[in-house]
Amino acid sequence: MKVKIFMDSSASTIEGQINAWLDQLGSAAIIKTETVLTSMVKNDGNYPCIAVTVWYETQDSN
Repeated sequence: MKVKIFMDSSASTIEGQINAWLDQLGSAAIIKTETVLTSMVKNDGNYPCIAVTVWYETQDSN
């Protein structure tokens, strides 16, 4: 089983990253997904951070 993590403050950015990744991947079985919303501290304040974790298997996974 493999794991892929996407993080950004914008849901639409993550959506684009996931779609591009799936297009590049070709075929995979998605086993589980998890989404977490948290806060990230940067020099000039706090920002929302969305993390999406995908557990998956490809046909070449053993």
